Amino acid sequence: MTTNHIYEFAVIGGGLFGSAAARHLATAGHDVVLLAPPEPEDRAAHQGPFGSHYDEARITRVLDADPLWSRLAHASIDRYAAIEAESGISFHRTAGYLGVSAGAGARTDAGAGATETSFVASSTAVGEAEHASFERLDASALDRRFDFLNFDAGCEAFLEGGAAGHINPRALVRAQQAVASARGATVLPRTAVQVTDAVDAVDVLMDDGERVLARRALVTAGAFANELLIRRLDLEVQARTLVFARLNARQRMELASMPSIIHTPAEGSATYVLPPVKYPDGHTYVKIGVHSWDAPLSTPEAAAAWFRSDVGEPLEQLRADNALNAMIPSLVNAPRHTSNCVYTMTASGHPYIGMVSERVGVAVGGNGKGAKSSDEIGRLGAAVLQGETVDERLAPRFA
Repeated sequence: MTTNHIYEFAVIGGGLFGSAAARHLATAGHDVVLLAPPEPEDRAAHQGPFGSHYDEARITRVLDADPLWSRLAHASIDRYAAIEAESGISFHRTAGYLGVSAGAGARTDAGAGATETSFVASSTAVGEAEHASFERLDASALDRRFDFLNFDAGCEAFLEGGAAGHINPRALVRAQQAVASARGATVLPRTAVQVTDAVDAVDVLMDDGERVLARRALVTAGAFANELLIRRLDLEVQARTLVFARLNARQRMELASMPSIIHTPAEGSATYVLPPVKYPDGHTYVKIGVHSWDAPLSTPEAAAAWFRSDVGEPLEQLRADNALNAMIPSLVNAPRHTSNCVYTMTASGHPYIGMVSERVGVAVGGNGKGAKSSDEIGRLGAAVLQGETVDERLAPRFA
């Protein structure tokens, strides 16, 4: 593969951010190569890096307690339909997004920019500024609208409509890469193992021993990004356990109108819940994850081992089980299994998008919110490679 050809741009990492960046660069007419290692067929035996997009459903929403995250999401969501149309790949479902908190004084939706009011109050204030489509619901209205859900008395809520709901991150990555390839990008199923910022080009060594050269490169390798950078970013990789409840036919019918949900109770862990989604094994699941769990993975080896194990953390699984049983009583006896992923957390609470040397830029740090906003994050990563400036709140910070 090693040739004398020097690409204008190399994008290193074929996940949600990298695939989007490659599409935007190719759409602008640039000569771009995307290094996009495929999802491992045998997760337990895989020895390379992993991606956090190996799933069928992530919440998509405009409402967020942080205005910057809301804008990133809004810009991305506005382009979903065009990406689906050009790629021929469907990845977006408009199921709605329900936010529920215990009322004034409850925890915020964790993230930079949030104030010490309930996350419902903070999110709706941002939603109004973004002209998002939503309605507020008190406890009685919430019970009437979704009688199959159970929340504490006195809670407050909102329901975001419009394009809110969920996306299939695997399908979104396929769609982005399909469009990038159709527009002239070279997509290689390779893993970068070393990035050298040379005198007149970036030299990228791949796992097969071959190299590609580019005038500039964008590292979008998420939890594994620091292994490719000379100067380490101020990142923390956090382990996350996902719990899946398998639905029978009756439960699928009962929960057919269920929206995506984020819930911050007065006590206990904040959770996010995805509505019924059919997975590749043919079964339909409701997925729950727990926020506010401190489980740092201090090395890339630890992150890879966490992905390979796929068995979850027992206490986090128990918290997720209890939260799901309380929220959806009809699922108490539903069969369950776990899976693992990670959050790549930045010191700023926002993604890092910017140049870290003369020729190398980054777009990393989903902070648990990146999937829905990935197209705009990728677009901004493509922009900084082309010499443009972006919001200073996205500036990379170094360890």
